[in-house]
Amino acid sequence: MIRLLLTLALIAAPTPLWAQVRALRLEGVGEPVDVPLALHRGFPAFPATVLRRIGADVRTGPEGARVALFGDTLVFETHSPFFFVAGKAQQLVAPAYAEGGIVYLPHQFFAEWLPTRYADRLRFGDGVLRVVSGAQHAASGTDAAAPGGSDARPDDGRDSEHVGSTAPADAASAERTPQADAPQPRVVIIDAGHGGRDPGKPGPNGVLEKDVALAVAKRLAEELRSRGGYEVHLTRTTDTLIALADRPRMANEWKAGRPAALFLSIHANSVSARSVRGFETFFLSEARTEDERRVAEMENAAVAYEETTAATGGDDLDWILNTLRNNFYLRASNDLAEVIQRRIDAFHPGPNRGVKQAGFRVLVGAFMPAVLVEMGFISNRREEALLRSSSFQAKMTRALADAVDEFFRSHEHLWAAGEGV
Repeated sequence: MIRLLLTLALIAAPTPLWAQVRALRLEGVGEPVDVPLALHRGFPAFPATVLRRIGADVRTGPEGARVALFGDTLVFETHSPFFFVAGKAQQLVAPAYAEGGIVYLPHQFFAEWLPTRYADRLRFGDGVLRVVSGAQHAASGTDAAAPGGSDARPDDGRDSEHVGSTAPADAASAERTPQADAPQPRVVIIDAGHGGRDPGKPGPNGVLEKDVALAVAKRLAEELRSRGGYEVHLTRTTDTLIALADRPRMANEWKAGRPAALFLSIHANSVSARSVRGFETFFLSEARTEDERRVAEMENAAVAYEETTAATGGDDLDWILNTLRNNFYLRASNDLAEVIQRRIDAFHPGPNRGVKQAGFRVLVGAFMPAVLVEMGFISNRREEALLRSSSFQAKMTRALADAVDEFFRSHEHLWAAGEGV
C-alpha cells in the first residue's frame, strides 16, 4: 500500500488539469454566479441548469437534459459520455449523470467544449466561463428558449420541467449549424520522449533515448500526413525540453474539443540487466507489477530536469485514484496499446512484452486515448543498434502508422457523427 501511494503521489505532480478544478464562475448575463464543484462520480462536474446563467433554456429529467443555446439544441443522456448537437454525436471525457434529482455535466464540457464550439460567444479562463460582450442577447437563439432566460428561474440545480425524450436534435437545429456537417480530420498528437537537457536513457555505445524518440516521431508525423485525413502535431520537433505536464495540456489544446484524437508518446526502455530485450506499450492506470512501476519511475524521473514542479495534496491523490477508475478513455487506450503491440510484433526481433499499465505523468490529463510506447531496450547492445538504424526506424514508423489507421477504423463508432451511438 505504501508503494502504491508513493507511485500515485509521483504521477500527481505536476498537478493534472482536473485536479486544479475548484469551482465555476459564470459571467456575462445578469449577475455573476459561482457554482460549487461536484465530485459524486469521481470526476469534476456542474449542474446542467447553471447554463441558464448564460442564456440557455435547460430542461432536465431522470433520462438526461435538453439544452437550447445559441441556436443549437444539445441532448444529453445520463450514464453516457456522448451527447447530440444537431443530430451529430459529440464525445466527452466522462458521462452526464443524475444525482439527487440534478443532472450534472462534466467540467470538460464547460471548460473545453463550449468555448471551442462557440468561440465567438464564449471565453473560458481561470475558472470563469464568460459570455462575450455583444453575444448576451443572442444566447437563447431557439424557439424553445423559455421566456425570462436565466433570471426567470433559480439556479439551485433542480428543474421543474423534465425531459421526456433524449432523441437527437431536430432538423431545424441542424440547418442552423451547417458547420457540424463538415468532415473533421483525425487528430494525432505525437510526443517524442525527453529532450534538451533530459537525454533519457543512454545505450552502451552512447545512443540517446531522446534522439531515437525524436527521429521516429518526426518520421511518423510525415507518414501520417502523407496518408491523408490526419491532422498531426508534435510536442517537440527539435532537441528541446518540454515539461511532462505540458505535453497532455498541449494535446488537449490541439484536440480542440474534437472527438477523434489520440496521444502517442514514444520512448526506449532501459534496465540494468543488459540481456533484457523486447517492446511494450503502456496506458495510464495503476501499476500492477514491479516492472511496470520501474518503467513509470524511470520515465517520470524526467521531471528532475524541469525548473519547477507543482506540489500536491491529499485531495489531488484522491482525484488521481478516482480518475484512474472512472476515465472513459481507459478502455480505448488499452485497445490502442493492443493494436500497437500486434503491429510491432510483425517485424520486431525482440520478444513481445505485452500491454502494460502504470502511472505515467506524461499521460495524466489527456482528454483522449493515450499510450506510451517503449520501442526496445536501449540498454541492450543489439536493440540499441536497431533503434539507431534507419531501416528499423522506418519499420517502426510504418507499424505505428498502421496501428493508428486500424485503431481509428475499429473505433469509428465512437466518433463518427451520428453512427453507432
